[in-house]
Amino acid sequence: MPFDLGYPPARSRLARPGYDGTCLEDVASHFATEDACREYLMEVRFGQGKICLKCGGISQWHQRSNGRYVLLCCGVFVSPTAGTLFNYTKLPLRLWFYAMLHFANSHEGVGAGFLERHLGIGHGAAFHMAQRIRWHLAELERSTPIAKAGQAVEVRVESLYRVRSGTSARNRANILFAACDGKVVCEVIGYSRQRIALEALAKMVPDHGELFTTSYRTARLFSEYGTRPPRATYRPCYYIENEQETDAIKGFLSYFLWPFQTHHKFASRAHAWLYLSEFLFRYNRRHRSAQIYWDMLRAFPNLTMRTDNPVDTEDLRSK
Repeated sequence: MPFDLGYPPARSRLARPGYDGTCLEDVASHFATEDACREYLMEVRFGQGKICLKCGGISQWHQRSNGRYVLLCCGVFVSPTAGTLFNYTKLPLRLWFYAMLHFANSHEGVGAGFLERHLGIGHGAAFHMAQRIRWHLAELERSTPIAKAGQAVEVRVESLYRVRSGTSARNRANILFAACDGKVVCEVIGYSRQRIALEALAKMVPDHGELFTTSYRTARLFSEYGTRPPRATYRPCYYIENEQETDAIKGFLSYFLWPFQTHHKFASRAHAWLYLSEFLFRYNRRHRSAQIYWDMLRAFPNLTMRTDNPVDTEDLRSK
């Protein structure tokens, strides 16, 4: 995918770092061929000179004439795409890297219809690609904690409306948010119960410190609606008393709700966590948006290893 403007790519002149991005010329110069994409994957996953995950020795790999890669330290054949978002793909890796560029530079999300028209692929393949990229972003975000051990965390429960489900009575999803130092994580919870919220919070922010909230509904939830001692302190005037701090949860909701309820209004309740993860990945990097694309490529987690995933992998493949 050679792409040359004939001049250096321009950068945003605005002082706000959130307006920077990654241009197509930068991506094309790094990933001009399929071999360049595969070698980049091998370097990230089985870097030369790193500890081999197979035998514990020094990792050295070599590409054979048939295109397969072999680890010289233990003689094991490996595939750079196995277990990643590219697993079993028949599409060129350059299309995947190009699609990920749109996810990095977009402010309103990327739909399957856009990828279908832009990449010239079928709707099923475009939907599969978009969902796998969102799942990849979710795993990367899970590996980055937002708070240190013992640090105070803000919590908030909000209802996400207009999501498709099997019955009209369940056309909403309860979302538990946690925020610290301007970063946000969230989890879709089934029912508004203290036990369910605390279990989800333990997975999102392990070893957290004091819990507080500015929402009365959340304060009621964390006190089991008055039947138990509160687990989160109710501070309705927290951001009035601390003007230097930012209400990151409300900021994320204002960033997420409009695109989700317009561009992704047909999203199902079972897939809501994928769309939340996509927007969270960009929102938590809003102050350094020029690095969002390269953060997406800094690691390629094994998507088949997650056992508590709300959406089955076979469900993603069938779409």
